[in-house]
Amino acid sequence: MAISGVGNNPYAFLNTGSVEKKPEKDAGALALEDFMSLMTTQLKNQDPLKPMDSGEFLGQIAAFGTVSGIGDLKNAFDSFAKSMQSDQALQGSALVGRSVLVPSSIGAMTADNGLQGRINVAESVSDLKVQIFTETGALVRTMEMGSASGDTPFTWDGFDDGGTALAPGAYQFKATGTVAGENTAFATATIAKVDSVLVGGAYQGLVMNLAGIGAVPFSEAQEII
Repeated sequence: MAISGVGNNPYAFLNTGSVEKKPEKDAGALALEDFMSLMTTQLKNQDPLKPMDSGEFLGQIAAFGTVSGIGDLKNAFDSFAKSMQSDQALQGSALVGRSVLVPSSIGAMTADNGLQGRINVAESVSDLKVQIFTETGALVRTMEMGSASGDTPFTWDGFDDGGTALAPGAYQFKATGTVAGENTAFATATIAKVDSVLVGGAYQGLVMNLAGIGAVPFSEAQEII
């Protein structure tokens, strides 16, 4: 006996929900075909006594193409920016826990490694010295380095001039030597541990939070150790 409403195929109802839906068009987007339709309508309804100038018509098409191209370019840049930000996050995660060499006259002295830095001795000297100061500017140690030239590393063990061990923390340092009869200060850098990394926008770059120093742009890192 046939079931009413089913017909000859009793399984026809199985396909009733499998109709493929076409993607909905953004009602707020003006595509090229929409623009051409508007232009065609404009031509059909123009004043016969004042027909549209062909140059004006072509100018409108060119203007639309320019706006459309700028939109496509913006979308491409947005996609590139997101990709760059993802790359920055990966780079940042790899930096945490590592040490970097950055230009600075402040460094973190630790009980295990002391305070490590580097001096750029632009001209050869025979009396290079490094002075260590507290954060308030009190001189606690003078290290006589002797002759030096070029990049010169140094390490302060954390003891003052009297042989007393000082508390770990942030200290200032300065390197000087005699050049052409004058006392000259040299550029210094310090080795610091990366505690954390801030991932900014795609065009802002990474910002490292360094122990004893604070926030420093990754672009200033001279060496990753």
